[in-house]
Amino acid sequence: MRLLPRLFLRRAFIFWLLLAFAAASTKGQSAAQFPPDWTNALGSLADKIAAVTKRGEGLSLEAKNISSLSTADVDGLRQLLVTDLSRRNRRVVTESSADVVLHLTFSESTDGYVWIAQVVGGDEDNIAMVSVAAPNHKTSTKEASLTLHRKLIWEQDAKILDFGIVEESASGGSSMLIVLNTDKLSFYDSQDKSWKLARAIDLQHGRVAQRDVRGRLDLQAGEAELPGAECAGDFRHPETVTCTSITAASDPETPMPPVAIQGRSVEDYAVLAGACGDDSLTLASGAGDWTAPDFIQAYGGTNLSAASPPIQVPGPVLELRRNDGSQSVRVVSRNLKTGEYEASIVSVSCDD
Repeated sequence: MRLLPRLFLRRAFIFWLLLAFAAASTKGQSAAQFPPDWTNALGSLADKIAAVTKRGEGLSLEAKNISSLSTADVDGLRQLLVTDLSRRNRRVVTESSADVVLHLTFSESTDGYVWIAQVVGGDEDNIAMVSVAAPNHKTSTKEASLTLHRKLIWEQDAKILDFGIVEESASGGSSMLIVLNTDKLSFYDSQDKSWKLARAIDLQHGRVAQRDVRGRLDLQAGEAELPGAECAGDFRHPETVTCTSITAASDPETPMPPVAIQGRSVEDYAVLAGACGDDSLTLASGAGDWTAPDFIQAYGGTNLSAASPPIQVPGPVLELRRNDGSQSVRVVSRNLKTGEYEASIVSVSCDD
């Protein structure tokens, strides 16, 4: 009778080993199910994270999914990244014992997935990202016939509502950069390939400032508007511009009707007419939130299919407006790494 407990324990031990082997096999199979370029991309992301962290440093890993990936895929990819980091002598620990915090965001563009790692702590904050193709994604040469180019014009700590450039006239005079903030309208002269402040006008609001203020510039009309204030004059001659407070009851900007792009509703976009042989071209930002890098892409045709590869922006796109009389848009974004607001011009070139 004393043999029965031993026999029972032996069988239980064998059963436990079989369960452990099955669990390990299942985990291995789930990792093997990922396409090779996914695992390679995670390895590349781990390399970039290791480059901005210290050997043996403890990382707390927070993952957020704003893509179409399933929860199981995200969990599997997260675990693979943990393994890749451990191979590079970077430990993933609990937040209370971490040296730095690693924010991992699973995002996507129309070309596939975009995975972003934001390293917070240490000497400075850093952002790394990789792009991978989604399964069964097909690339059309017609859809990629255009190229977008982003040129940084200005950056500052204060929030930028809008900006514009009045180009040099045939009669002489330098170009002028106008930047509209929540409480200031600034004019910068082009001197020695840089912008020098020519005049700044403090704005006196005729109403309580909103938390999410929007404003706009009309360069041709020489006007600037935002809730509670307006300015008018010849923007080429800043001394002629005057600003007054008003009691407007609403945002001066009329919302654009939303359009459907890649199955999502988009309200912030710009339409360029007659670009690269197309009747019109729509430029829009991605579907991320305010805590992740963004991208801008061109769409064409009646179905607004992708017409260019996306270009990455190191933070959320806040404003995207068409420049009158040119095939470009002006973009206001916030750089997540520096914390500064950036004013950029995104232009379109036609590929041969």
